[in-house]
Formats: sequence, C-alpha cells, structure tokens
Amino acid sequence: MTLQVTTPQVMTETNLAYGPDPRHQLDLYHPVRANGAIIVCLHGGGWWQGDKSKEEALATRLAQAGYLVAVPNYRFANGQTGANLYPTQVCDVLAAIDWLIANGRAEAGQSFGAFGASSGGNLALEVAIARGVPAACWSGLLDLSGFIARHGDATPHQVIIDDATPSGQIDQGGVDPGYYKWLLFNLLGPGLERLDQASPVGRISQATGPVLMANSMTELVPPEEPVNVAVALVAAGVPARVLLYEGSRHGEAYLEDALPETLRFFAHYLTG
Repeated sequence: MTLQVTTPQVMTETNLAYGPDPRHQLDLYHPVRANGAIIVCLHGGGWWQGDKSKEEALATRLAQAGYLVAVPNYRFANGQTGANLYPTQVCDVLAAIDWLIANGRAEAGQSFGAFGASSGGNLALEVAIARGVPAACWSGLLDLSGFIARHGDATPHQVIIDDATPSGQIDQGGVDPGYYKWLLFNLLGPGLERLDQASPVGRISQATGPVLMANSMTELVPPEEPVNVAVALVAAGVPARVLLYEGSRHGEAYLEDALPETLRFFAHYLTG
C-alpha cells in the first residue's frame, strides 16, 4: 500500500488488498473536503481486461467533488478455459464494498453509489440491484439476452486492445455486434450458460437503486439497452434517467458531456 498526493485536493491509497486473489486490490481517493458519501468507480474492459489505474483521472475528479472514491480491480473472465465466468466479477465488486465497511473505510449505512463505463457500467447496475444504491452507467452492457435475441446471427470476434490505451479511446469504432457477442461468450462460456441470469435488465425490482444511463446512438452498445432498462425501472417504480448522444462515442469518450449531469445525479441521491 502506498499513500501519495494526486492533486492538492486529493490523496490516494493504492493497492489495498480486499481479498485473497492478486486481482483483489483497490485504490482509495480521499477528498480534502469530504461530503460524507462514497462512490465505487468500476473500470471497463469487457470483463476480460482493464485496470483500476486507468480510472485515475475520473476518480480524481469525483474526489475533487467531495466523494471518497474506491476503485477496485476484479478477476477477469476467460470463456475458453472456463475461468472466472459470471458472476465472478459481480461477487468481487460486492466483496470490495463489504471490505470497505468491515475495515472502517466506510460505515454501515453510509451513502454510497456505483459508477462505471462499458462493462464497468454493467457492474454498476449490478451493485444498484444487489444493494439498492444509486448507479451511473455509461455505455453499460445491460440487456445481454436482448442483444443475443437481436444479433444472434453475428459472428463473434475479439478486438485486441493495447493495455496502455486510455479508457476514453477504447471501443470507439461504432457498432460492432461481433465484438459484443464475443464479450458474452467470453463472460459466460461457449454455451452462453446463464445468459438470462447475467442480463441485469431482467432482475430489476422495486429494491433497485436509482439509475442514470448514458449512451451514444451508434456505438458498441445499442441505445435501446438503456431505454429497455429505463422502462423496467419505471415499471418497478424506480427513478431512471437516460442521456443519449449523437455519434459513436463509447463510455468515457463522452466524459465532458456526461460528467456534469452524473455529478448532479449523485449529489441529489447521495448528498441532497
């Protein structure tokens, strides 16, 4: 564990172990003027790559807004070997939250929310479902079974992404059903076992927390996914907001457009 100053307004603790696996580590971003709430910031990468360190810029901005920010790593799925398939990543994120409480980094009942982009957006909605907290999902893969129903004839293919690529530059090629389908095979295995269970839209209930979703119109994630989730949330009596942007930007590529509304969302539900 190391402690360092990121900016004059933020200090970080890095590589705190929350479990036994080497991937069970998280970073904490401490605001100088804390507002008493916590945001768990979840990195993307299709459940098969990515790292908490790539969220430094976003986590710093959240901490500058007054939030204690926790950024965990989680184990990666490998559909070929059958390692760490769904729901491993969900279990890891929930374990990180439990560790924060058990180790005095957060208090039971303290206000916290979840925030993520791409597969991190998927995990943020999973936290909203499991813990009833507000979540912001940017380009979240949220309707997995619905995607397969619409694009079952797509040929799955992997997209190789350099680990050094910034989060805001990943998956910016627009519509790509083949890669989305590959991600699901890699998360669930070649038989797509547990597809329905892994699709968050089908598990929304009145106990789910409020959700803000952002998406582009012609990006990797079809815009009907956040719309379908919003319909399910409204049917369950849960507040929902959907931000739809022109073009094909994915996830953190539309950060400057979506962050102000996202901060207003969290201010309303966590500190309002």
